[in-house]
Amino acid sequence: MNDPRISRGGALAERRLWWVEADAAASAGLLRELAAGGLACAVLSGEEALASLRAGRLGVEGVVVDAAVLPRCPGLLLALRATGVPLVLLLEVEDLAVLAEGVGLGVTGVVKPASPQALRAALRLPGGEAVTPEGGTFPFRTLSEVASLSLLVAGLCPDPAAVQIALSELMINAVEHGNLGLGFNQKRELMAAGEWRNEVERLLLLPRNADRFAWLRVECRPREVRFLIRDLGAGFDPAPYLDLNAELSVEPYGRGIAIARMLAFPELVFLDGGRCVEGVSRR
Repeated sequence: MNDPRISRGGALAERRLWWVEADAAASAGLLRELAAGGLACAVLSGEEALASLRAGRLGVEGVVVDAAVLPRCPGLLLALRATGVPLVLLLEVEDLAVLAEGVGLGVTGVVKPASPQALRAALRLPGGEAVTPEGGTFPFRTLSEVASLSLLVAGLCPDPAAVQIALSELMINAVEHGNLGLGFNQKRELMAAGEWRNEVERLLLLPRNADRFAWLRVECRPREVRFLIRDLGAGFDPAPYLDLNAELSVEPYGRGIAIARMLAFPELVFLDGGRCVEGVSRR
């Protein structure tokens, strides 16, 4: 990495972020993007991070940790969480054990490949969306992020396939209807023309939508896993969509909420005028 604001070790107090990873070369492009946006990173191994914590050296505004380093550094995640600085886990969709630990510690997570916008939101730095999490909190903005994140967190439940489909339906609603403002009639017309995905991707590329994230909160309890999805939209009345009716049952739209209830979340609850929805998976 040639950017002078990115270094390995060194004067950590001068850096805004710690980037704890086993192979920093794999994230070189992302680190350059973050540096260009004003988030310079000090790149450390897990062992270096632990040594610096024990020596009382932190002095940064946030820490990003690749889940791949944690098996070799037991106690690192707990030690970082105890500092109180914003902490973000970089996760693969297979990192279920690390996910469970992170959710228990109340950290924020981003599924790879991570974007600079997602990391900024997750770190709750200027320009990010501030949240007060209970359990693990995960920002998402795009359809690909919905797919990977729903697949990862559904693994915490006894029937992951059903929960993944249900979460995906609700999270897509948060993106398209909530954050992007696509109405029911608009979606019907786009689906009929085969242009729905193209229009969603076009809207996501607009500058005004670059930092509009929805949030998934995951809380693991002894007998249940609770999911809360929040978007930035104007809200809506969910009542007409809670159950399938004869008209919608044959259409490729308007069924997501009813499908989520039938598959995984029979006690689906909408809050804040429809901007939040909470589903519970019983263990």
